[in-house]
Amino acid sequence: MPLLPIRLSRCLASVTLGIALPIQAHAVAAPEPDLARMTPEQIKARATELHPAALYVLASRLMRREAYDEAVRWFYVGQLRYRFHLAVTPESERQNDAVLFSALSENVGRPINEYAFGDVDAAVRQIDAALAWDEREPNDFTDKTKHADAWREVRSGLVGLRDNMVANKAQIREQRAANGLPNR
Repeated sequence: MPLLPIRLSRCLASVTLGIALPIQAHAVAAPEPDLARMTPEQIKARATELHPAALYVLASRLMRREAYDEAVRWFYVGQLRYRFHLAVTPESERQNDAVLFSALSENVGRPINEYAFGDVDAAVRQIDAALAWDEREPNDFTDKTKHADAWREVRSGLVGLRDNMVANKAQIREQRAANGLPNR
């Protein structure tokens, strides 16, 4: 698998971490997008073909726009697609992607989850919307048909999280209050 062009890796790093970190990706026929110049609307329009890290960038930008619920949905779409990509990428080729996934999960995912868990019902609606989008839309980056078992397994992990949130809604609210976090 070739490395992503340095422009994309620099863009991802500057948008999220402030460092340059090349990541592994599939070769694509289309010109490499410059995420630093793409609007959220442009990223959404190409979401089926972009590296899943781009969906974390989208979620982060939506948070900055205060489009919080939409950010939650796109974060979970990105997480689904990134976990799926990692699941089917040979271990010898996924190190850089795994590092970037971890960094994005911490730097983008943590504040989004902190917001999302403040209203479990709203978060569940966004997770359901993410699952529906992922099922409905093609994945031109990582083939869902070729890797159907891994795709279903990754999806079942998010379904499990959603179900756990519903089952433990009262405890989540109590823990947030104990930690000084708002419930909506």
